[in-house]
Amino acid sequence: MAELVTSKEYSGIVFDDPMSSLDHLHRKTVARRLVEESAHRQVIIFTHDLTFLFELKREAEAQNIIPHYQHVHRRSNKPGYVSGSMPLKAQPGLELANTLRSELKAIKHEFDDYSQAKREIIVKGFLEKFREAWDQGVADFIMPVLGRFDNTIRGNSLYKLAVLCEEDVKTVTSARSRLSEEMHVNSEALNPAEVSHADMVAEVAALENWLQDIKERQKNPGKRKAVIPRIRSL
Repeated sequence: MAELVTSKEYSGIVFDDPMSSLDHLHRKTVARRLVEESAHRQVIIFTHDLTFLFELKREAEAQNIIPHYQHVHRRSNKPGYVSGSMPLKAQPGLELANTLRSELKAIKHEFDDYSQAKREIIVKGFLEKFREAWDQGVADFIMPVLGRFDNTIRGNSLYKLAVLCEEDVKTVTSARSRLSEEMHVNSEALNPAEVSHADMVAEVAALENWLQDIKERQKNPGKRKAVIPRIRSL
């Protein structure tokens, strides 16, 4: 990196997991430096470190640089398959919902022909991912103030949290209840043996609608007034 400052060459550079054994302050500095370098050369970074991935993402957003994400993964126990997106566990709620919708579309015509055992296995997998997507949606809501894997509190964005209302709490609580792992205990939970393809599509739609609504409200937080309780002096 030091040599790049004096070099007049602008060929691409490749880093293979450059964050080994560095603390969070050095991670942030290295991420910023790599993003700065990408302004005038191609920078390719391989990493399995989600914390560093999000540092790069934040720095890119701060410098108005749009990164291109690819995810290398296994399929049928064979490595080397590439997807043009971040891995599922790193995707924001809306992107994860879109991924789940695409996967549901791919099995739409075969779903009813699956054996009961296969349908239950597939449904349980989707229900788990739906629950993770709702959790990520809640994290996305908080992100303007405290980002994922971030130690910085952005107090000047606290007003974006004021859009949350009782109806949002009910919506999220109800969804998590339906998708609960304790399916045999919770009366509101979905039973994998009874869930149809349409039911799963409806779950994705409910998530997408809530995330879109929250996103729009956070863009225009002034349209909803927060009720701030008065604290009586002792």
